[in-house]
Amino acid sequence: MLVNENDAKFKFCPLLKTHDDKMKFCQGSMCMMWRTTGGESGYCGLAGHPAADAAFAS
Repeated sequence: MLVNENDAKFKFCPLLKTHDDKMKFCQGSMCMMWRTTGGESGYCGLAGHPAADAAFAS
């Protein structure tokens, strides 16, 4: 799912946790897994490329 980086920062990351096991928010472009698609939009590389998901769903 392509999202604006500002919107992604309000989604939880499955890899980031606090010392008491609470989930943290996405870091966007500060994360190694963040993939940009141009401008401010992008997606999490852990989930795979969004176009592959669309092709699989058809």
